[in-house]
Amino acid sequence: MSNTENTAPAEQNPAEEKKATKSIVPSKYSGRYKNGGEGPLAEFIKTQSTVDSAFSFDRFFELCLKNGLPQDKVDHYRSQVQEKRHGAEGRTRMTLRNMLATIARKNGKLVGLNDEEVEIDLPKPALTGAAAKAAEAKQAAE
Repeated sequence: MSNTENTAPAEQNPAEEKKATKSIVPSKYSGRYKNGGEGPLAEFIKTQSTVDSAFSFDRFFELCLKNGLPQDKVDHYRSQVQEKRHGAEGRTRMTLRNMLATIARKNGKLVGLNDEEVEIDLPKPALTGAAAKAAEAKQAAE
């Protein structure tokens, strides 16, 4: 019986460890976004949105609007952050960052809060799954 008693707690511990994290980001992506991420876009966002060593959502939202993100999208995420909804801060930073990345890839630059243009060179994301197959089919048809 002692074997049964020893295995029961061992089975519960991994489940408890998984529940301990409050992040909504899957673990395979969490490193990419930890501390605001890495790379030229992440550094640009951190530089523009940090006040006294703390991330300022007000400045981040202003930066997003200045670069042409739709007001309704920014307002949607702003309200989630203000309501302190579970995961809102991380989801907001990740989603709006991805929208800024699209603009940076298209234009090769973003506009800072001081109206200065900053060149940002981002590689195109690698296609996977159905998108990759569609691109291959399109290329084969040409």
